[in-house]
Amino acid sequence: MPQIPIVQVKPGYVPQSQDTSIDADVLMFQLLRQLTPAQKIEKFSAFNRSSRKLALSGVTYQFPDASINLIKKELLKRRFGEHYFQLLHEKELNGEEIVIADPIELAKEVIKILDRLGIVYAIGGSVASSLWGENRQTADLDLIVDISLDQTEQLIQEMETDFYISREAVREAVMHHRSFNAMSQKLIEKVDFFVINKNEPFFQSKLNRRRLVEGLYVYSPEDIILQKLVWYRLSREESQKQWRDVLGVLKVQQNSLDMNYLQSWAESLKITENLNKALQQAGL
Repeated sequence: MPQIPIVQVKPGYVPQSQDTSIDADVLMFQLLRQLTPAQKIEKFSAFNRSSRKLALSGVTYQFPDASINLIKKELLKRRFGEHYFQLLHEKELNGEEIVIADPIELAKEVIKILDRLGIVYAIGGSVASSLWGENRQTADLDLIVDISLDQTEQLIQEMETDFYISREAVREAVMHHRSFNAMSQKLIEKVDFFVINKNEPFFQSKLNRRRLVEGLYVYSPEDIILQKLVWYRLSREESQKQWRDVLGVLKVQQNSLDMNYLQSWAESLKITENLNKALQQAGL
C-alpha cells in the first residue's frame, strides 16, 4: 500500500483528542477524505451498531432470564431515560426479537413515510456531522421537517403502528414550530422532528441547501457546522461533543466549504468568534 504523505498544518491546529499527535490526526482525516459516501455511511452504521450490541450484551448479562419485552424496556431506559420507560411501561413492545439497528436504518424507515406524504425534510445532528466529518456514536436521529397542520394526522396514522408518538405533542409542535419525537418500538431508536418556522431564514436556508447522500437528504456541511456552533453556544461553550463535531467536518471538508456562506451566517447567528476559532483549530 503506498504511503500517504503527511501535509503540513498551520499554527493553531488542534487534534481531536489530547492523546493524539498532530501527525496522526492529520493522517486520520486524510484517510476519511478518501472514503466514498457509501463507505462513510457503512462506517457510521457499523460504529453505532457495535455500541448498541455492547449495550445489549450488558443488559442480557445482568438479566439472563428476562423476556424480550423486558430487555427492550431496560435498553430503552438506559439509552433514553426514565421518561420513555414510564411512557411505555405498560405497553407490549412490537416484535419478538431484538433488532440491532442504527440511525441510518431508522432514517430509511422514517423517510419512506415522509416521502409518501410529501413532507420535505433534512437530516441534521450528529448523523449529518458524522457523514460530513468524523464518526461518533449518536443516541437518536434529528430531522427538520416542513409539515403543515393538514399533514399531521396522516403522519400520526402512518407512524403509530410501529412508533410511540403523541398526537397532542405533534399538533402542538406543528402549530407553534417546535419539536416532537417518536420512538420506534421495533428498533428501540428515537427520532426528533424539528418543525421549521418559515419566518426564520436560517431554518429555510438549511432546508433549501440540503444535500442528497445515498438516498438521504442531509444538512449541507456548512449548515451542520453553523448549527453545531449554535448548540455549542447554547451549552455555554461547554459541550466538547459539539465542538469536536464542528472540527471534524471542517477537517474533512476543508477547501470545499463555502466560506462566504459560513462567515455571513455566523455574523447573523452571532457565532463569528467561535467559527474563527474553529477554523484556526482545524488548520484553515
